[in-house]
Amino acid sequence: MGMHAFLNFRPPLLAALMCVSAFCQEPAIMKTVRRLYDGQTALEARFDLHILWKVREKEESKTGKLFLAPGDKFRVELGASTWVSNGRTYWEASRDKNTVQVIIKGASEIDRSMLPSQIVQRYVKNHGYTLKETLGPLTVVACKADSASKTPDAERVELSIDSKTGTIKTLLVVDKNGNESAYRFKKTEFPANIPESAFDYAIPKGASILDMRNQ
Repeated sequence: MGMHAFLNFRPPLLAALMCVSAFCQEPAIMKTVRRLYDGQTALEARFDLHILWKVREKEESKTGKLFLAPGDKFRVELGASTWVSNGRTYWEASRDKNTVQVIIKGASEIDRSMLPSQIVQRYVKNHGYTLKETLGPLTVVACKADSASKTPDAERVELSIDSKTGTIKTLLVVDKNGNESAYRFKKTEFPANIPESAFDYAIPKGASILDMRNQ
């Protein structure tokens, strides 16, 4: 899944100082945003993802579902791909025509930082934001990342937030190559009543399985 890149270059040290100082200058709504998206509250969301590949001059759009719960539980359905974890076991499934390929790993064996389930949390947690503009009921904030950031893949990140609830409505990430990933959250529930079955993956009959646990 793709993501990220942006405007005007600034020396890394200056960019770092900007992001650090931004925590002191953030709009008050960011306190609510960080509390909502701290991973301790069950979350369910529906979203659209639009990706612009700058170099290839190609665009693609996908629709997805996101389920998060405490205990490293998540489920993401995006296009033909699905990522699921019940906190112990992790499944990564992809469908190509009539074929389903499933990779199984121990949940402790994966790098969660690059998974779609972390897309919102990683940018809320790792960046300080400054006010860009206010658009009616929305507060728009933005921050540039420096090369020392915990999210070095992102050159620029921008959020539009419901000014009353703190719910993120859109997330734009641009990477160092100019590729843009724009998430539009159509529905977000806090706290969400998610059945435990959502965090287990039922492997379809005839699927190709690669079990990598304890290898």
